[in-house]
Formats: sequence, structure tokens, C-alpha cells
Amino acid sequence: MDNLGIGNVMLDTSFCIRLMDNTDSLHQHALDYFKYFLNERISIHLSTIAVAEYAVGDDPKNLPLDKIRLETFDFYDAETAGFFHKSVRGNQSNIENFNRRIITNDIKILAQIHTKSIGGIISKDIESYKNFIQPLTKAGLINVRFIDLTIPLSTVLGQLFTP
Repeated sequence: MDNLGIGNVMLDTSFCIRLMDNTDSLHQHALDYFKYFLNERISIHLSTIAVAEYAVGDDPKNLPLDKIRLETFDFYDAETAGFFHKSVRGNQSNIENFNRRIITNDIKILAQIHTKSIGGIISKDIESYKNFIQPLTKAGLINVRFIDLTIPLSTVLGQLFTP
């Protein structure tokens, strides 16, 4: 296990965007983390759900797919996502005044993390952390390390070695 305490990690869409856009203010952070994952032999995963989101702005074939394990959304992921959504939101939709049960992609990806036993997720989306990861963790439904892309890798590793 590496210094981050994970053996595998799920990339989210915000990470992929920053990794591929060298003009983004978080590009260097994403690049540093990606190289670290490779050097530490941390298995890198990407949901096909995140691929769909990424495809809105860029061709997903531009992603370093040869270094990433793609995770498809299957029946068990769907079942888990429904359970997670109900735990966080009850029977409410994520869209106000919309009478359908719509489950956010964040919940779907967290379900994949759970069913695939992935130890970490890297994202700049602190709202997802507050709205989904924290409540699911507090309820004992998921155990995942949230890696905040806005914090440089060197800072994170330095904090780990501070007595």
C-alpha cells in the first residue's frame, strides 16, 4: 500500500478534465497525482459514467486509456446506487419539482467504488464530498478516501509524515 493508504483509485470527471487541459490551474496537481499513482502501482479506475460526462467537452479517446481500467455500470452497481440514493435523499428526486427518481452520477460512481472495492476517489468536487460521501460514510455504507485535487500531492504527502 502507498503513502496515501490506498491500493486503487477512481478518477472522476473533474480530475480527467484537469489532467488533459494543460491550461487549467489544477493541471499540474492532476499530473502529479497521476504520475504518483503510476509510480506507486496504484490501480487507476475510471467509470464509463465519467467517460460520458467527459465526452461532452472532449473526445474520451484522448484520455490515457492504456493506463486506466474502465469500469462499466452493471446491475449490482445500479442496485447499490438506488440504495445509496434512498439513504441520502429518500424517495426525492435530485431535480426539484420533477416527479421522477433521478440518481446523480456521483451516487452511481460511488456505488461502483463500493461494489468494486476501490479505496479512493480523486476529485475537486467538494460538494459531492459533502452531499454524498460524508453522509454515506457516516451511515457506514461506504469506506473511501476522498482525495481533494485542489490540494497539491506534495502537501498531502508532507502532512502524512508530520509527527
